[in-house]
Amino acid sequence: MLNNLNIRGSHVSHRLVLVALFGFSLLIYVSTMSRGITWLNTGADGGDFITAARVFGVPHPTGYPTYTLLLRAFGDVVAFGEHAFRANLLSAVLGALTVPFVYVAAARLLHMLPSIEVGGSGSVRASAMLAALSFASSRLFWTQSTVTEVYTLNALFGAVLLVLTLGVVEELRSGSSGIKNRTLMTVLFGLGLGNHVTLVLAGIPFGLWILWLVWRRERWRGVFDWRPIAGLVLGLSVYVYVPVAASANPLVSWGAPNTFEGFRWMASASIYQPYAFGLSSELLPGRISKTAELLFTQFTFVGTVIGIAGLTSIWTYCRGFVLASVAAVLSIAVYAVAYNSLDSFIYLISGFMLFSLWIAVGVAVLGQGIKRYAAREKRIARYTRQIYVGLFVVVAMAIPAWSVLAGWDDVDVSGNREPADFARSTISVAAGGIVLAEEPQLFALTYQAQVEDADLDVMVIGPNLLQFDWYWDQLVEYYGDRMPEERGGYYLERIESIVAMNIGVVPLYSTHNDRKYHELFKLVPEGDLFRMEY
Repeated sequence: MLNNLNIRGSHVSHRLVLVALFGFSLLIYVSTMSRGITWLNTGADGGDFITAARVFGVPHPTGYPTYTLLLRAFGDVVAFGEHAFRANLLSAVLGALTVPFVYVAAARLLHMLPSIEVGGSGSVRASAMLAALSFASSRLFWTQSTVTEVYTLNALFGAVLLVLTLGVVEELRSGSSGIKNRTLMTVLFGLGLGNHVTLVLAGIPFGLWILWLVWRRERWRGVFDWRPIAGLVLGLSVYVYVPVAASANPLVSWGAPNTFEGFRWMASASIYQPYAFGLSSELLPGRISKTAELLFTQFTFVGTVIGIAGLTSIWTYCRGFVLASVAAVLSIAVYAVAYNSLDSFIYLISGFMLFSLWIAVGVAVLGQGIKRYAAREKRIARYTRQIYVGLFVVVAMAIPAWSVLAGWDDVDVSGNREPADFARSTISVAAGGIVLAEEPQLFALTYQAQVEDADLDVMVIGPNLLQFDWYWDQLVEYYGDRMPEERGGYYLERIESIVAMNIGVVPLYSTHNDRKYHELFKLVPEGDLFRMEY
């Protein structure tokens, strides 16, 4: 991929930049990542992912087979530290791998513009490096590189697909069909959808751009070429893992997806569909304002202005990229804004990646403008190079530098042991018993009970999940001695029957005391938990 960069300058120097970007990113991510299980930095789902990976199970919808398999493999290969540490380290590595691909994508985009606008190889390299560093230090992406989540792998797929897209565009413009890279793109796109389906929000606009160029060259014969279609099917085949894994009745198997209905429920994320575009209209203005604020937080006001200016510069020479990238950013933003959850802003990461490419162009064009201005002024003409480099460093590099300095304390969870300590102490106290756990503690306790302290035989229950028959059946499969023979109808009945069977027999605790089902019992504070009594 590097050999086809088609940008002026030494391949060796570009490789050094790639290594430096990876090393810098990995350093800040590892330095700030959580050392154990956590629900900070929106990492509350981590326990579910790790537990599913360790038992070859299926985590919450949409099942995330690509990520689950990778998490399992990485945890086996990196055989040191707790599994939560290894999973967090995987996010750091994936995040660091993404950054060099952002650099390559930015360099390819800059190469598509005339050198009179963006400068020579030095300017291209510096501007692309700035784009990569700006994205690497952007607050949202950085947070996801410190916890167990799917979004760094989603970003890596996005960055690689951007590189391939720009390469295919160049191939099509030069008269080649680009069929090998187009097929590789669809394979990776399918695998990416096996990690997170929001990849489609950015993928469709760029896919349509490529199909338009293919149609202009080969008409419908090229559009319906069987090889990219077969590649997509091959990539999506990763979902075969889901029913195969579920058929073994693992401890974590959301929706029992070894049946058709269970697979449909899981893969379509039926449980979460009401959240999509479910935000009430009165909350929309505040959410839109928050999204704009997040843009400034990621890149500063200066970086935002430079990025918008860069987009206008691209329009003259590559309108296809502008249309595709703007459509992708808008679709991502609309989905994130209208999604009715507190952490939906995480979906904006892909949009911020595209914005960082706009920044690359804006910086390159700005740099050339400064250079031309300095050359025209006779008094300072002989200092043109020094002025150009100095202003570039001060203005441009201030973006990632400010992001690192200003964001470090907010992102850093390396020293926060509270979630891990809570999980360990809770499972220890409840040995041989039951814990009713609500978010964000639920998955952390599930991980601790099933992965790290499985010998303590603690049954962790998510009360709201008892509304699903498949969840009840899983508990019966693994904790039959603590489960009633009759499961009842409404989930409150099911909770009451479990408690009635076990109260006074095994330790019985709840992480909260303010849910509707708590009205059925007496709760006695005991440390960080509440002991349940009649």
